[in-house]
Amino acid sequence: MKTKLLFLLFFSTLFSFSQQDIEQLQSATGSEYLLTTGTLDQSSSGANASWDFTSLTNTTTVLTDTYTVMLPASTIETTDGSTIISTIGLNTDINNVISVTSALSSGIQLNYSDTGIIGAFPLSFGYSSTDAVEGTFTGTFSGDVLSGSTLNVDVDAWGNLKVGTFDGEVTRLKVVQNLNLSTIVPPLPVPVTTTGTQTSYFYYDANNNDLVFRTTLLEVPLVSINEEIMETLISYTLDNNEYQITDFDIKLKENPVNEILSFEVKKSININSITISDISGRIVLETDTISSSINVNQLNSGLFVISFKTDEGISSKKFIKK
Repeated sequence: MKTKLLFLLFFSTLFSFSQQDIEQLQSATGSEYLLTTGTLDQSSSGANASWDFTSLTNTTTVLTDTYTVMLPASTIETTDGSTIISTIGLNTDINNVISVTSALSSGIQLNYSDTGIIGAFPLSFGYSSTDAVEGTFTGTFSGDVLSGSTLNVDVDAWGNLKVGTFDGEVTRLKVVQNLNLSTIVPPLPVPVTTTGTQTSYFYYDANNNDLVFRTTLLEVPLVSINEEIMETLISYTLDNNEYQITDFDIKLKENPVNEILSFEVKKSININSITISDISGRIVLETDTISSSINVNQLNSGLFVISFKTDEGISSKKFIKK
């Protein structure tokens, strides 16, 4: 009986761990993603799914997320420096139900007069929702999003994900916008009706709910749009109820740097170890001997990420080695 109970307890713990709820749609403000390219097979779904995306090719482009809240509205904005790459506009009603009000991807801006419901977070595995959307769109071509268009939301899978340096349990959110579009395509003088699809996958770490990987594919066959954005989390600003490490707690004194990378640390923070990774996520330097500087002279020129492991969590920052 005791062995059986222990087995059941272990199984129950494993089962609940693997199916962690998704606590929020957005990543923490300051999260940085490496733009990647390649071909993905994301068809695996359901319980105990498995995804191996280690064959993706990393670019040198680092994108940064900013989450802005002015309730009931909020915005998730992803930028490359000062250039806006994508946005998601959201609305939260009095029941904490979140809806999509707008979306920008691949140069196409969607604005919904009839917004699409995502749901009230946290979202659990098996959650599914379909809601009508309607509105307008602008960009390389413009027109109307017609009635009959839908926003489909599914927490459709959990399992193990390998991407970059990440290898662990995740829960996946799938969001599909199936759009009926009316637009004018020169040289035709009158509007024509066509379809467009935007499919997004969000993979959340089951341990801490970090958004570790995401993709967005926009397809509009009539105007030959077939563009996919793939992003892998490389660094983030901790933001939870217990701790918050900000840019003011650990500062890099000089950036870019030639030989010695110096930093300032808030007195209340204790650093346990430091790692430096290249933009592909490969660790190139690691030390648990802590001082106020680290010699990076042996590194090649380029962009790197330095991560400080502290008693309060991990803080990561980009720097350039000359």
